[in-house]
Parts: sequence; structure tokens; C-alpha cells
Amino acid sequence: MSNIGKRDRQIQLLAPAPAAQNGFGESAPAAWADQGTEFAQVIYPSAGQELVQAAQQTAVQPVQFVMRCRADVRPTWQVDFEGVTHLITAVTEIGRRQGLILTTQRRG
Repeated sequence: MSNIGKRDRQIQLLAPAPAAQNGFGESAPAAWADQGTEFAQVIYPSAGQELVQAAQQTAVQPVQFVMRCRADVRPTWQVDFEGVTHLITAVTEIGRRQGLILTTQRRG
């Protein structure tokens, strides 16, 4: 059994799936493809804030996930943590492939 230390929370990584076209040549709504689960440390670096988007007030909470290094994770992906979607805004490598910091925004 490996020692995961502070990386004691399970997250699911999601990548945008290619948009399918319906019979009329129109693209179907965007879907997300499961890219696997990882154990991560969860860090809340600062207080959340509220934004007004499309005439609606939305709460935004920055959250960082520290996980093992993977070469395929992109800023276009999402993280599902405890049933809440987090939009990845940055992927930062720690040292020389010692891990990744996923900087995200929790919405809702």
C-alpha cells in the first residue's frame, strides 16, 4: 500500500468529449468524458467572491488540488469533487514531475 500523505481526497477528472452531430448536421450539447480518478490534497487558498454573469449572481470559490503528475491534464478539463464541478484554470507542475497543482474555480 502506498503512502498518499495529505492527498487523501478522491477527485474525478473530466475532459471535453468531441461534440457529436445529430441527423441535421448540428452539434449536440458538449459532454464530458471521464479521464479517471486521482487522490489529491484539497487547498482553499482564499475566500470566495460573487460575480454577476448573464444577469445572475454566481458564487466563485478558488480551490487547488495537488495530485500526482500526469502529462495529459489540460486547463480545458474539469474536476468533479464531492459532486461539485470545478473549472480548471491552470495546471502547474511541482518540481520535476513530483506532482501537479490544479488551480480551479468552484461555481455555484
